[in-house]
Amino acid sequence: MFIKNNLIKLILGILYPFILFASSHWGSRDELIIILVISTVLPLYFYFLSASLSLFGNRFYYLLGYSFLLRMVVLGSQAVWSDDIYRYLFDAKFFLEGLSPYLYTPAEAIKFIHSSPLELETLLSKMNSPHYFSVYPLLIQCFFSLGTLFGSLFGSSYLGVQILIFFVDVMNLVLIRKLYPQASFSSYWLYFGNPIVIIEGISQMHPEVLLVTGILLLLMSRFVSHKIISFFLLTQLKFNAFLFILGFRWNRSLFAKLVVASCFSLLLWKVTVFSDLGSQGSSGIGLFFHSFRIAGMIEPLFYFILLPFKVEYLSGVLSFSILCCIYIYCFKKEIISRLNFGNRLLFIYSLFLFFSPVIHPWYWIPWILLMVGNEKMETLVTIISFLSLFSYGLYVSKDFVYIHWLVSLLVLGYYGKKQINYFCKTT
Repeated sequence: MFIKNNLIKLILGILYPFILFASSHWGSRDELIIILVISTVLPLYFYFLSASLSLFGNRFYYLLGYSFLLRMVVLGSQAVWSDDIYRYLFDAKFFLEGLSPYLYTPAEAIKFIHSSPLELETLLSKMNSPHYFSVYPLLIQCFFSLGTLFGSLFGSSYLGVQILIFFVDVMNLVLIRKLYPQASFSSYWLYFGNPIVIIEGISQMHPEVLLVTGILLLLMSRFVSHKIISFFLLTQLKFNAFLFILGFRWNRSLFAKLVVASCFSLLLWKVTVFSDLGSQGSSGIGLFFHSFRIAGMIEPLFYFILLPFKVEYLSGVLSFSILCCIYIYCFKKEIISRLNFGNRLLFIYSLFLFFSPVIHPWYWIPWILLMVGNEKMETLVTIISFLSLFSYGLYVSKDFVYIHWLVSLLVLGYYGKKQINYFCKTT
């Protein structure tokens, strides 16, 4: 029986890279049956493999090597799940021309770029935002520009960016080990083998992998100056990273420095992304608050309530307003202050995701990182991985929003009830 169980574990471990390869190279967000199969198979494999990690014994470098392999197999894949990479690469090429991607939309910008017109037209035809202004900060633009230059050595901008993100994420794996040297392999597996990290981060090239690096540096920083620099870098990668300032314990000197770093970061946002507030408000980041909605968990409730009154566009604003009230309540009751730094960031970011009107699958990558170090979280992370991939059904049919929302509430509600019952029994 022991040999048979180990053989099953070995077979599952061997098949996982092949399934990831097929999902990243031949997947499709336009076919509902493919979405349903992959959103079920990948999380289940991830879950059952967490029980197979005993095959590695106590040899961490075996687990690291296997995680390295899982990331290797998705290199070279095309944008079969997310078309954001086309915008990243277009902005990068525009940026390398010495022009600002914040002053022109891609449809306007193509008139000013004379190099590789065929490639640019291909990117323009495939992207989902040719008539919107760029919302990606300067640091992201620099990273994808570097990936574009690196890709010129291989004749592929896609591969150049993927290789850069691949090496960044391998560094993340090493940093996780350094941050949590005593964690179990099951805890490491939450990030090391997670299909969302591998598919959305490496294959589909989303910069949330860089956000993971910033969070790791922040958690590992022992000196105030290092924390300030890490926080600043985070806010230059994602605007919602400013929320992490709530995770710092009150200290007059520290907060004064954080405010200075935040002001400097906001200044950079102002002279780049928000150089034209009117354009960003009408055809840029302003759309996030008014018309763009996908895979929300709490926000749809407000949307359905406001819909009969024809003010449903305010659902995002209402949802975030309630989120702010919850943050204030938690601070007054000192709920957040009782947690360690990593769990404070997890709590803050989790609330943000639950109330956000837009939850793309790759938004969960930093959340998955923050779950590392917490034991016996495989079930919850598996559920989130399933719901994330399941949300691609929204691209197939608009009516799928009701199915996704219902499944999200039922699955998370069942898990939450089970955990509450377990907590009551054990206390």
